[in-house]
Amino acid sequence: MNLEIEFKNMLTYEQYAALKKEYFNNDMPFTQTNFYMDTNDFSLKRNRVALRVRDTGIKKEMTLKVPQTVGNMEYNVPLDDFDFTQETYAISELPEPIQQQLVQLNIHAPVKVFGALSTDRLETRYASGLLVLDKSHYLDTEDYELEYEVDDYDKGKVIFDDLLKAHKIKPSDTLTKVGRFYRHLTYLQAKNF
Repeated sequence: MNLEIEFKNMLTYEQYAALKKEYFNNDMPFTQTNFYMDTNDFSLKRNRVALRVRDTGIKKEMTLKVPQTVGNMEYNVPLDDFDFTQETYAISELPEPIQQQLVQLNIHAPVKVFGALSTDRLETRYASGLLVLDKSHYLDTEDYELEYEVDDYDKGKVIFDDLLKAHKIKPSDTLTKVGRFYRHLTYLQAKNF
């Protein structure tokens, strides 16, 4: 369990390419795929909670993100012995700390994977935090995002705002990856009716 404090901003491809050249020029991205899970009636989404399995190609980890006043509390569990091939999972089949949090949120219905989002990620230390540059692919779309992960909200906000200003990037309200995934899924479902 850890408290995640991060700042995010969507980027155009041109902004992504410029930041990549300046801060990550000789770095190779690594790819990770998030498999997003929810109940059939999206009760996790309704509670602003996100459940995912992240596959880095080397390891798999299940993460439950629960919003806090500042940041998200993350419950991370390695999936060494977890069978990730079922169509649905009863809450009682999930790892203990995640199961316990879902029950506290009164979520009891089985969960299933609704889709995947793959990210080509670059990371570097920057000031007092971790600067992250992401190119994500999901459903039929691609997007670009800058993240800044910190331990201190106030200090991190000043550094991130200054970074955006220095690169003439307009601050934007940025949905989480799971939020963007579900927004686009809803759009595609509406479009196909």
